[in-house]
Amino acid sequence: MKIEFKIDKNIDETKVVIYAKEMNEEVKNIMNKLESNNNSESIMGLIDDMNYILDLNDIESFFTEDYKVFARKDGKKYRVKKRIYELEDFLSNTTFVRISNSEIVNFNKVDSLEIQGRITIILKFKSGEITYVSRRYISKIKKYLNI
Repeated sequence: MKIEFKIDKNIDETKVVIYAKEMNEEVKNIMNKLESNNNSESIMGLIDDMNYILDLNDIESFFTEDYKVFARKDGKKYRVKKRIYELEDFLSNTTFVRISNSEIVNFNKVDSLEIQGRITIILKFKSGEITYVSRRYISKIKKYLNI
């Protein structure tokens, strides 16, 4: 592996480009390390074998399905390589709140919430999607919303 570093005073933002003959474990490890050390507002997501850089502000929620973690954005599901508990730590002190063992939602994308009885909260997203807050996480939602 060769590493090349250039200083250019005309560049406003740091950019990393990886040139490789093929996608292999070494390239994947480098990408994962860069992503985990990146303090920006983005995360890597995959559809099929295509990688996408997802702006966190555009993501509606992260959820688990078939033992895999996905990000939902614009009606599409992107596979995310982090585990749900890692995302919870990564997204702490943001608008993302864990609402169940299997889902973290972006409250900037929530249009309304409906409280049914004492133990059921239904979240309705601006996109029209709905999800349910687990009873175990209701106090966390109330704390986040200051209610």
